Amino acid sequence: MIPTDIVRQKTGLTTHQLNYLHRLRLLPSATRIHTIGQVGSTCAYPATIFTRIRVIEFLRGHGLTLAQIAQAARGTPFECPPPAPRAHRKVNNA
Repeated sequence: MIPTDIVRQKTGLTTHQLNYLHRLRLLPSATRIHTIGQVGSTCAYPATIFTRIRVIEFLRGHGLTLAQIAQAARGTPFECPPPAPRAHRKVNNA
């Protein structure tokens, strides 16, 4: 597992860009992990994340849009599972 901050640093992508690629189902979900010696947790991607990003960058360099790449990935092993539904928190207006 590769921490999100390392992925951002090595690829130059922002958190927003990584999340957008995930919503397009081009990147897998980041998994929350607990790190030894640190308080709290961080998110990490599987080791295949760099290969996926290189493939996306290669295709973009050849003129494909992200929407076209996502459409071409549908139904193939490159397509990632859809994002999990977000839980809504109840707001207590007292």
